[in-house]
Order: sequence, then C-alpha cells, then structure tokens
Amino acid sequence: MSLIDIAFPYRNKKAFGAASFALIFLVLLLEVEGLVFVALAIVAHQVQLWWDLQPVILPGACLISLSSATVFWWRARSWSKERVEMLNAWAGGGTTFGQQLAQKRQQ
Repeated sequence: MSLIDIAFPYRNKKAFGAASFALIFLVLLLEVEGLVFVALAIVAHQVQLWWDLQPVILPGACLISLSSATVFWWRARSWSKERVEMLNAWAGGGTTFGQQLAQKRQQ
C-alpha cells in the first residue's frame, strides 16, 4: 500500500478513514509550517522570529490543516460510484479508456 492509496482510498474502492484523514492533516500542517518558514526565515531573513512565533504559528497551522482535512473528509463521503468509475477511466489514460469502450461495444 502506498501513500497515494492512503490519501485517496476511493481509487481502491475503500472508505476515507482515519489514516487518510491523518495523512492529509499532517501533509497540510507541514505545508503551512513550511510556507511560514519560507516567508519569515528565507525571505525576511528572520529565523529567530519564526522560532519565537511558534506558539502562534503552530495552533494556526493546526486549525487550517484540521479544517481543510475535515472538508476533504466531508466531500469524500459524497463521492458517488459513477464519479469513482469516471476518475478511474481518466486515470487510465486515453488509450485505456478507448480500449474499454471498444470492449463494451464488442459485447
């Protein structure tokens, strides 16, 4: 099982569970922290400011990540079977989709 299968379990026709939620949360948390680090430490040349503001930055990053992961989980519940099949067809590429259509017509 790969990280893609955990982050997007609908590709394997599984539910969006706690592992998927946790992975999305951690990835978003690291992205927000990294963005703030780049903004303060690299662009503004204030590494100490980034370190001093961690009591403010970390809760804010957690709030952003938690709300985004919750919205992603909420949306994942409403993915229909047709949408998953369409996404799988598009993920296979044009040739595969064309081959699937040809097989359906032969039957």
